[in-house]
Amino acid sequence: MPKETFFNLPEEKRQLICDVAIEEFAAYAFERGSVNRIVAKCGIAKGSFYQYFEDKQDLFLYLIRLAGEKKLTYISPVMVNPDQHDFFTLIREMYVAGIRFANDHPGYAEISKRMLANKEGSIYRKVMVDNVPTANAFFEGLLESAVARGEVRADIDIKMTAFMIVSLNQLAMEYHTGQSADVFGENMIEMVDELLAFLKHGIGVRGG
Repeated sequence: MPKETFFNLPEEKRQLICDVAIEEFAAYAFERGSVNRIVAKCGIAKGSFYQYFEDKQDLFLYLIRLAGEKKLTYISPVMVNPDQHDFFTLIREMYVAGIRFANDHPGYAEISKRMLANKEGSIYRKVMVDNVPTANAFFEGLLESAVARGEVRADIDIKMTAFMIVSLNQLAMEYHTGQSADVFGENMIEMVDELLAFLKHGIGVRGG
């Protein structure tokens, strides 16, 4: 999380730092991203950078947080009335919203693509590990509602199933990233549909 001195900066300067950092990590990924290049392009002293952030990782994780907040605005309309969609359609609509976000914000999309392509990297493990509890809780809530509506089998272990869905999502994205040059293109929907078909046959109510 940035230090208070960062938030005391004028909005224009904060935005400049974020924009330059997005360009840097989109071009070089986290591992090869350079604080020196970032401060040079921003026209600030390197010492000033460390008054704003603990280190490069602190800046990167802040950008991931901003991306999550922006992405949420794309997903929120889908979640306003979640009962209008069945469980599997809702998940598909969330993916579609995510693709729209990626296409509207190519810098963030490229950062995500590079991070997914290097799952052995420390930043991948950091981001994914931090995100798992929130993702698990989110899907537990969706599953509970789906069971109540009769869309998902009532005999499933909801916590375990939520964990499996989150894990399958990560694995599917890793596979898709390795197979497709256009990660957030139309062929991503094909991957999503295959994943949802797999889930539906596993936990869906027969004939549902």
